[in-house]
Amino acid sequence: MALMVEDDLLEEGKTLRGEPERPMGATGLVVVNEEVKPVLSWRLAMPKFIISSPYPIWWVNALTAHRNAQQTSMALQLSKFTLFRRCGWLTSADEVLFLSKQSQLSHYPVRWTEIHKSWQRRSFATLKSGKVIPAKKKKRLDEVCLEKFQQYSRNYIQSWIIQGKVIVDGKVVTKAGHPVSDKAIVEIKAEIPKYVCRAGHKLEAAIEQLGVDVTGKVALDSGLSTGGFTDCLLQHGASFVYGVDVGYGQVADKIRRDERVSVIERTNLRYLTELPQKVDLVTLDLSFISILVVMPAVVNLMKEEATLITLIKPQFEARRSQVGGGGIVRDPLVHQEVREKIMKGVEDLGFKCNGWIESPLKGADGNIEFLACFTRTVNSPLTTE
Repeated sequence: MALMVEDDLLEEGKTLRGEPERPMGATGLVVVNEEVKPVLSWRLAMPKFIISSPYPIWWVNALTAHRNAQQTSMALQLSKFTLFRRCGWLTSADEVLFLSKQSQLSHYPVRWTEIHKSWQRRSFATLKSGKVIPAKKKKRLDEVCLEKFQQYSRNYIQSWIIQGKVIVDGKVVTKAGHPVSDKAIVEIKAEIPKYVCRAGHKLEAAIEQLGVDVTGKVALDSGLSTGGFTDCLLQHGASFVYGVDVGYGQVADKIRRDERVSVIERTNLRYLTELPQKVDLVTLDLSFISILVVMPAVVNLMKEEATLITLIKPQFEARRSQVGGGGIVRDPLVHQEVREKIMKGVEDLGFKCNGWIESPLKGADGNIEFLACFTRTVNSPLTTE
């Protein structure tokens, strides 16, 4: 359906010194050779050139054109739409003007600016000094925060947003998916965490209460996830950490970019046979698998007299009948049974238990967890050396 300009609706000689009358049924007005022409209908166009103006536009945002010999196919972009619209046929000699809100709605001249076909959906506001700049898409608030505050994990960022601790251009925003422009000023009004995620505080408790010396050690952190254990190891003096995780893309940028960390993703520890070097220390924070299942692989990656710190999660170690609703293990007797099973199983592989503690923080689902520390004392019969 081509755009129609009805001659009987033209208002010849109108100066637009006041707000022009909008003809019934018209979707907008355009001025051609000092005539006000109402726009009644439109269809899609594929413009190669666009007419731009440095002034704000009233009703009509922009005129686009496809240059064809002496005739020019004009297209119109209405302020409430994002696609360019066809606007009949005009010659390049025609004087095309915009209607503006400013200066008492005076006429303003426009000029030609070449654009690429693929920019058909770009906004008129992106046209500056005769150059067409592709419109920039807004990003999600949580993505902007992750780029700006790379030392924090996505979980922390999203939690702060929900709590109303993220400010965008002076206003509190509580939706992680809120669109934010590149020019927006984003601030976080929250207490800065010590580690990239809460898991770091669990390992810190074990290191301090069980007297583990991490300084200068080469470590393996399995169940890397966001990197809380690895962050804790580095802050306590570890010289290098191999971070292994079966998942992908969860590691905080702070950890991923640290030169002291080698991130090994999409890797099941159970089938990891070697590392560039044997490690002095292993930390385990595993889910949906028993610690004892991965221990044969762990033994082969450790030095003699190396240290093992493992987070014991009863919900993944107890029998199915012992796990209550919501995956919670509430019975203290089951907790004790799980601890004893893990300690005996690890000791049977040539380790000595140096003690255990209850984790200062519960698991994400509310389960009580425990941390146990072991020292390797003899070569395990499972070692392949």
